[in-house]
Amino acid sequence: MQILPIPDAYKTPCGHPGRLESFPVPGFSTATVYLPADYDANGAYPVFYLLHGGGGNEHSFFSEDGELKNLLDHLIEDRRMAPLIVVAPTYYPDGTKEKTPGMSGIYVRDFIPVLMNTVVPLTDQRYATIPDREHRAVGGFSMGGVATWYALLNGTDVFYWFMPQSGDCWVCGEKGGGDHAEETAAILADAVRGKDFRVHAVTGDQDIAYPNLNPQMLAMEKHPDVFGGRVEYSVLPGGVHDYPTIRIYIFNALPGLFRA
Repeated sequence: MQILPIPDAYKTPCGHPGRLESFPVPGFSTATVYLPADYDANGAYPVFYLLHGGGGNEHSFFSEDGELKNLLDHLIEDRRMAPLIVVAPTYYPDGTKEKTPGMSGIYVRDFIPVLMNTVVPLTDQRYATIPDREHRAVGGFSMGGVATWYALLNGTDVFYWFMPQSGDCWVCGEKGGGDHAEETAAILADAVRGKDFRVHAVTGDQDIAYPNLNPQMLAMEKHPDVFGGRVEYSVLPGGVHDYPTIRIYIFNALPGLFRA
């Protein structure tokens, strides 16, 4: 996929905007929720679960600059994608003090059952969702990308679409996608063999995650019986490890989710 820049107009408020609200997640503060313009409680919407980077929180994507919300509003208004709900929880338990990469890796691993068994049911109870796996996606940036790979390992019964952004799989340890690429790819393949799913992994070639994610993605290509036709991998020339770049990835990849 060619990664295109975000139009300047998409960085400014939309004339027909959606809204943000939140709901509590027991033990994990709150989840920020994006609802599209003209959200109808009697309707039915797909849901994208979006996980922040290490050290962040449920507000990291929907920060005060409003740029992600503006981007989503414009994509929907211009019919580049259908209206959807975005749920952005935090994987740090209440009272977390240590947010080092090593500890964050443990938190994201342990959060996936919470995401599947608590956050998803709460979302389905509160909002007009389409409550099946074909209409659920999970993605995240950096440590949220690590979490997304854990979701692929354990959550294909809940999610169909996976969008790891600038984060490798740590099932073989921290930076395992780079240090243990072949083993990581084999574990992923064994976990999802015979299952139907879609992955779109994205990073930049100047991103600090690239030396770890890229070897993993190349190793996954050696399992075409599992990943062939189910995995897409995009690299942005010059792309770095920050939220403005991640918004570019979301702009390009998100409209491809929830399509047959």
